[in-house]
Amino acid sequence: MLSRISNFKKISDRIKKNKGIISKKEMEHFLPQAPIIVEAGAHIGLDTIEISHQWPKATIHAFEPMPEIFEKLKNNTANLSNVILHPCALSSITGSAKFYVSSGISDGSSSLLAPKRHLVDHPDVLFTREVDVPTITLDNWAKKNHIPRVDFLWLDTQGTEPLILKASPIILSTVQLIYTEVSLVETYNGVVKYPEFREWLESQGFEVVKEALPWLDGGNVLFRQNNKN
Repeated sequence: MLSRISNFKKISDRIKKNKGIISKKEMEHFLPQAPIIVEAGAHIGLDTIEISHQWPKATIHAFEPMPEIFEKLKNNTANLSNVILHPCALSSITGSAKFYVSSGISDGSSSLLAPKRHLVDHPDVLFTREVDVPTITLDNWAKKNHIPRVDFLWLDTQGTEPLILKASPIILSTVQLIYTEVSLVETYNGVVKYPEFREWLESQGFEVVKEALPWLDGGNVLFRQNNKN
């Protein structure tokens, strides 16, 4: 056990010194060879494809609620046998919810939260349409599909990441690694900003491995469950 803790510290220190993006290659040291991975906000599957190649023995569950985006995701990942697609949004509730659809320069900023500072900071991204999408909590989804654990959560859901985690304590207790988008300002209405999000995750036993915050409004952070040795 001591050697594993020592190895983790060496890996963690090396990642923290890297000021660039958090690469998937660096993440593999914290996971088993055949992890169960949940990717929320898969969009058209660019990260899904990379995750599949990085962890070829993994089982990857990719969630995308927008029907037209989901079709692109389906086409792009059709040859990946370790990817299972889910046409719904992970959320704090199971049912359905209003989804604020982005367009203009980006169709990847849609959210279950209404845009706020996003409208000011990214004026070329438009929100002119709202649709209802199916939603499910991580705990309810896992129970329904007889999934006892999730090793790795990849969360890119435009501000709802804390809501997803807080609503599913059972699966959260099984997670080893979380890669999540974070907000430094109120990008969407009611978003939990990073300092509060980080404090809550630390109270759940997680610790920061690396922060990558290249933008004024946010970035991404890699967390590790510090009780997993």
